[in-house]
Amino acid sequence: MTPEELNELRELIQTELEDRQPSTMNMQDVVRTAVHETMITLGIDASSPLDVQKDLAFLRDMRTATDTIRTRGILVLVGILVAGIAAAAWVGMKAGLNS
Repeated sequence: MTPEELNELRELIQTELEDRQPSTMNMQDVVRTAVHETMITLGIDASSPLDVQKDLAFLRDMRTATDTIRTRGILVLVGILVAGIAAAAWVGMKAGLNS
């Protein structure tokens, strides 16, 4: 194949690809519709973005609060166990010394 034929073939392929691609505006509409329908399916009202942001911030606050409560709960549980073991050791030592 000659270089001229190769260039003609490239131009033909490029033209065909451009003709088959949807317009950018059409793609934007498709993407916008898909995102909107996905948000509705998830129960998010996309018509008020500020409310959505507030809801997501509230969810983040709830998640961090839950993590904090879980961490502190574990620390309290460990503290109670250590105090119980220390108390049992103290009672055992007192009983051993008194006998």
